[in-house]
Amino acid sequence: MRRLAIAAAFGLAFAGAAHADGSKADLAAVRDTSSVEASGGRVLQDTVRIHAPAASVWRALTDQASYRAWVAPGSVIDFRVGGRVDVAFNPKAKAGDPPDLSQEIVAYLPGRMIAFKNLKTPPLPGAAAYPKLAIVTVLSPLSGGDTEVSLSQVGYGAGTDFDALYGFFKGHNPEYLADLKAYCEHPPKS
Repeated sequence: MRRLAIAAAFGLAFAGAAHADGSKADLAAVRDTSSVEASGGRVLQDTVRIHAPAASVWRALTDQASYRAWVAPGSVIDFRVGGRVDVAFNPKAKAGDPPDLSQEIVAYLPGRMIAFKNLKTPPLPGAAAYPKLAIVTVLSPLSGGDTEVSLSQVGYGAGTDFDALYGFFKGHNPEYLADLKAYCEHPPKS
C-alpha cells in the first residue's frame, strides 16, 4: 500500500512502480527529516525537492482531477476548512463509492500548507492511533522554480499502536512523495 501515505497527506501503490508515462518513482530523492520534540513526541517527516513550481504541486494536491490522476481515480476532494479528502483505492471505484480513507482538512494556507486529521483508515498496523495525529504538508518555493515539499505526521506518542503506525508510514510516506514528484515533473499529456 503505497499511496496510503496519502493518509499522511493523501495516497497507495508499490515502490518503483511504473507510472502512466513510463517514469519510475525516485525514492532516493526523498530525505528523512524526522525529529523528536523536547517533550519526547516523535515527528515523522520526509522532504523532497520537486522540479516544478509550487503552483503545479499545489494543484496536484488539491485539484480533484489532478489528484485522481496520480493517487486514485475514485478520490473526491472537498477542499475547504472542514472539507474532506476521500480516497477509494480500488481502481474501479467511482465518486460516491465508500472511501477506504477519509481525512478532514483542518487548515490550509493557499499554495503553502495543508493540515489534515484522519477520519477513516483502511486496516493497517497501529490504525487505532491514527486519529491522534496531525498530518501537515508544507510547500516551500525554491530558487530556479523548484519546490520543496515536506510531509509531516505530528503527535506520535509512546505505545505499540504508535510504534506500529510510525513504522508503517516510515516506509510509505517516501513513496507518496516520490509519486508526487514523478507526477509533477512528468504530468500526463492531455
